[in-house]
Amino acid sequence: MRQKSIGEVLKEARESRGWSFADVQRKTKIQAKLVQALEYNDFEAIPDPAYARSFLQRYAEVLELDASVLLDAYDSKSLVVYYEEGEESNSDIDLRRKVKKKKPVKSYLPLIYLLLAAIFILIFVAYIVSQRIQNQVITPPSTSSSYSVVSKSSSNQTTTVSISEQTTEASSTTTTSSSGESSTKLTTTGEGSNLTVTLTGATKPVEVQVSVTTATSWISLSDTDMANGVTLSPENATVTAAIPEGVTTATLTLGVVEGVTVRIAGQDLDTSALTEQSGTITLTIE
Repeated sequence: MRQKSIGEVLKEARESRGWSFADVQRKTKIQAKLVQALEYNDFEAIPDPAYARSFLQRYAEVLELDASVLLDAYDSKSLVVYYEEGEESNSDIDLRRKVKKKKPVKSYLPLIYLLLAAIFILIFVAYIVSQRIQNQVITPPSTSSSYSVVSKSSSNQTTTVSISEQTTEASSTTTTSSSGESSTKLTTTGEGSNLTVTLTGATKPVEVQVSVTTATSWISLSDTDMANGVTLSPENATVTAAIPEGVTTATLTLGVVEGVTVRIAGQDLDTSALTEQSGTITLTIE
């Protein structure tokens, strides 16, 4: 068994055929200087390794050599093995007997691992989402309302006061009195120093009575005999005036609120919303 370089194998094959570099250039279309570089093993003279492999394969095929053996030796930068006559029973040259290198088998393990990891992530995300859906608590909106009703009854009158959970700036009190077939209702709104009272169902003329206990207060009621005012005291504790028929609005002025009692059409008026020292009550008759 002998070993030769790629250039030696090419040179011996060319000379055995009696070819010159010009002959090889004509047959292979490879420049003579590049053919000479291949025989001198000067592969760096060829600028691109891809061209070097291509020239080497074309040159070997023209010389009827096994190009794969020469290319293997070129890639591995090794010598070419061959046998002398008699060393191998059937050996034209080892160029035709050398076993080609096996191509590496591609491994699909990384791809399989990647797919398994993706499947695991999808399963984990689905599990988390299902747990959150199961643990989600939907609290229905709750509505609450509270109210209280206070009823007070006597032989002559019934008083009903309804208080809702909503609070407004003005308070409202409704007082209803029934006698026979007719009914009288007082509706009060306002606070501070002003009240608005609506009287419905009263027999006209409407009587307004103002009384004091220990207080002294100046009182006036428009469109009546008290329009110019009167002073009430413990000595002169009560005054009564009638609002004439046809008058729909009258104003009652109280110089002092505390200790003063007002009755309209026989009903006591709730003046607790008057929190100032003096107050004004606007009466509307319907």
